[in-house]
Amino acid sequence: MNDPRALEQLRQERETFDHAKVEVARWSRLRLIMGYAGITALLGVAVVSGIIVLNPSRYPTGVVTVAATTLLVDILSLSVSIFKLVLQQGSATRLKPVTIVRPGPR
Repeated sequence: MNDPRALEQLRQERETFDHAKVEVARWSRLRLIMGYAGITALLGVAVVSGIIVLNPSRYPTGVVTVAATTLLVDILSLSVSIFKLVLQQGSATRLKPVTIVRPGPR
């Protein structure tokens, strides 16, 4: 492959693929961080709401109702978020070749 144009095209295709690879890695890292943040937030809300719900005599009825509702909504929303962002197949960017198939010499 001594053709300067073909070499330049191959170099650009490699750079395009490398850029896509870095972008996929960054998105994967962000999704992982967001997952851990969501789990941490869920645990925090669950602990506070659980304390309130398990000790209803210490808190007014309205506070217990809000804590139970918050706990339910938080668990449901986290479950939906995990399904949509993590478990759904189409959510991840797939790496694919960017090289153009050139017909061989005849």
